Amino acid sequence: MNPDKEDPNNHAPAVTPDDDWDGLDVEQDFNAQLPPRRADTPRIPKLDLNLSEIKLIEPARHASGPASSREDSNIKPSVSIHINVNPEREFSDKEDFLPALVMEDVKQGDFSERNIKKPITLSRSKLGERDDWGTLEKKGSSRWMLYTAVGVIMLIVLTVSFSYFNRDKPIRNADDKGLNKPAPVDGNKESDIDPSVLAQLANGDKEAIQIYGNYAQAKSPDDFTESIYLSKRNAQAVARAWKPISAENGWVPSDTSAWKTYQNGSLVFAELRGTNHNFSKFIGVFRYENKELKMDWKATAGYGSASFTELKSGLGDGSEIRGWIEPTNFFTRQLPEEQYHSFIVRSPDDADSVWVYSEIGSDADTKLMQLFSISPITGEQKTEAKVILKLDRGDPGNLPQQWMIKSLIAENWLDQVTP
Repeated sequence: MNPDKEDPNNHAPAVTPDDDWDGLDVEQDFNAQLPPRRADTPRIPKLDLNLSEIKLIEPARHASGPASSREDSNIKPSVSIHINVNPEREFSDKEDFLPALVMEDVKQGDFSERNIKKPITLSRSKLGERDDWGTLEKKGSSRWMLYTAVGVIMLIVLTVSFSYFNRDKPIRNADDKGLNKPAPVDGNKESDIDPSVLAQLANGDKEAIQIYGNYAQAKSPDDFTESIYLSKRNAQAVARAWKPISAENGWVPSDTSAWKTYQNGSLVFAELRGTNHNFSKFIGVFRYENKELKMDWKATAGYGSASFTELKSGLGDGSEIRGWIEPTNFFTRQLPEEQYHSFIVRSPDDADSVWVYSEIGSDADTKLMQLFSISPITGEQKTEAKVILKLDRGDPGNLPQQWMIKSLIAENWLDQVTP
């Protein structure tokens, strides 16, 4: 190792011959300025050694060897040294910095001479969040549960009360001028129907299953005409439109088939819903004829005086058409929306459809618009309805699948002829 070679990592200043401190007489008071460590570093402060003001504390003696003895021999405990780093800066002017006092306060906890005031801050967790979450004053949840229950009960009572007061008021609809007018109310009420008939019909599901089973097994109309509603009057229509279901002999619908009774004005009927032998769905409609349960064949088969294949071609008799009707917006130059309402009618099996139109302001149009008006009680609105329509070809300029509605026969598929 070469001691004369400069080490770039060594930041200690070079030693010069002027750094000899052995000849310093510490018994005298004098001002001395140490030489700079480097020629270009004038930042070393001047030292004013005053041997009579500052006392050096004698270092503790350690029995650690010759090194400790050598250091003790060179220091006199009575020597006072006054070091003035900068003559222009007086420590007496900076009384705010008292390290000795601060250390004494920390060790002894005495703040009589130096009172350090700190702002008093309140913890957010003790006041703010406690106020937000209601921990200052706890309230039982049972009180809120009681308030909620009382409110719900009052709401139910008010709803039932309004329904009770409005039960006999006629439904009102707006005419083309925006004025409200009462809708026609059916004079036939449930009280006009014999309760024994309703009870008998409700228990007629077993008999209805047998009637529909015979109908599904029939090979010709003669096999079931006696069990249908107004058989003699409908014999010709059955012979023209009947299609066999081709069920095996002895087949009947399942005992789990749904049976539900309905009332439409003075008409009482029931529906048997189930699955055919070929897994297709069926709905059989039954009603009484002279106190004998019969199957309403027109309603069950969705009978029409013309098939939808004929209607799509602009042919056939449109005097009795059963189907599903819903509003639409298909208009032409011959049938503008300023004069007509547009509807679409689908076949009972939902396979074909035609467009039908009602002239605004006509009786048929008024009845149809009432079917799709919003109920003032429930707020509900129908999107489609089962109807029987009387149709006419109308203007020769109409498209083949466009028909005019002459009248709304019924809002159901029941045979409208009574025995």
